[in-house]
Amino acid sequence: MLSFASVGYLYKQRNVVECTHEDVAGEWNMTWALRDLKANGGIWAGVFIVLVVTQTLLCAMSVSMGVNSYYQGLSAKTRDPVKSLASALSLIFLTVIVLGCLVIKQTLQASIRQRRQGLALLSLLGATPKQILVLTLLQVMILVLPASLVAVALSPALAGRILDWYSAGMRIPVHFAFTWHGFPRSALTGLAVGLATAVLATSRTLRDLGKMTPVRVVRRAEESESIDRPRHGRGLVSLFLGLALLLLPLPVFAYLSRNGSGSLEPKQVQAVISAVGSGPLFAILLLLIALARSGGPVISRVTQLWTALVPSSSAVWRIARSQAVARSRDTTFGSTVIALTACMFLVGGLLAAGGTSTIAMNKVPGIENVTSGGTLELLYGFWAALLVALVGVIAGFAIAARDRDLDLALLSIAGANPRQLTAISILDGTIVMTTGIIIAAGGTGLVGLSTAMVYWPLIHSLSVIFPWQFFLICGLPIIVVGSLATMLTARPALMRSPIAILQGAIGE
Repeated sequence: MLSFASVGYLYKQRNVVECTHEDVAGEWNMTWALRDLKANGGIWAGVFIVLVVTQTLLCAMSVSMGVNSYYQGLSAKTRDPVKSLASALSLIFLTVIVLGCLVIKQTLQASIRQRRQGLALLSLLGATPKQILVLTLLQVMILVLPASLVAVALSPALAGRILDWYSAGMRIPVHFAFTWHGFPRSALTGLAVGLATAVLATSRTLRDLGKMTPVRVVRRAEESESIDRPRHGRGLVSLFLGLALLLLPLPVFAYLSRNGSGSLEPKQVQAVISAVGSGPLFAILLLLIALARSGGPVISRVTQLWTALVPSSSAVWRIARSQAVARSRDTTFGSTVIALTACMFLVGGLLAAGGTSTIAMNKVPGIENVTSGGTLELLYGFWAALLVALVGVIAGFAIAARDRDLDLALLSIAGANPRQLTAISILDGTIVMTTGIIIAAGGTGLVGLSTAMVYWPLIHSLSVIFPWQFFLICGLPIIVVGSLATMLTARPALMRSPIAILQGAIGE
């Protein structure tokens, strides 16, 4: 039997969508889509922010690569520096694509699952899975269209600036002026990546939701657990590929160790450098894909473990911890953690790989004065990818706002005073941010250890460099900002009557 809250939610959705049986049977139009976008404005706002930023960066980066190719063919004087810049841009563009796809996918999944009761209502009224998919895709297209228009409008101005930004960092004496040569093709290429990701993420999430009966979905309206338990094997392929890529130079170094004679020949030095190359970056991206595909149990377990180690007997902390542990199994919580992990792990992992490689390479006979990029260089180079990840964190907070408001209302009715509710909202952000940083630190340590193992045949010692300063300098402000963000987003709920919030949740 359905609970009172679930029945109330059904009535609320009925009033929102004003959907009769005849509507469900075939009279689908944009009216329902627009009404649902308005009714769930906070959820869809997070999706729109992600789409605008990701589409803009993908389009601008793609156009900048097209402009770069144009200058490469002008004269022999600019050919070599432009080729170097093209190689760097390709690597950065790939990173933006991967992180953009992950953030779009996670954000759309979280937003759709936040609305799963409304989708279940449509099924109860007679909608087929295909009709629900078409209607949801229509809503996504409504948001993708203005996001793409913004991207196309801004990309001409951003493309030249992006090229000048990287050419200045690489000390390339070439000024890039925007040209319309190849602009439509380059712009459409960048937009197509974001559009394809949005469509695939929507279709896959709705397919997972379709495995459950509508009544079962509605009955779980009050649960924070995700609709389906992630299968542990989803990300194993990406995980194994990432680890294999990290350890790929190991046989090369073993060969050099067996055949070396105290010092390495220039060809051997070249083999060492090419074996290491950009492997850690691709490995980090594969590990992030593995986390996004099957990281639910990891995120939940890490949240449980580290919060259990906090020596606090405060009732406020116990409540905040229990709520966070329950939410850690939900897709919305996971989308925020994964976006933050991507941001920290990208820089931390590269710092660990670069620092460990530098220490090891300087111990190899015949190789001296090896250096690696620091934190500022990585932030300078991967700013676009990091911006996409940070926007994903912001979107996750926006999508989860309704659940936090409902929890605070229930706690208020249970007897919590405004000061305690404010403290709980602050701790909610603290726990989310800390979980993401801990997972990123664990992945960084794994990358550093794997890099050190690769050099074992050459130097016969393990010297792992962990970027503690980066995690302290960047991690603490992120935790503070996250805590303040949850407090600020919860303030409107604290000013409202908890009865009014509950009435809105159950449809009265």
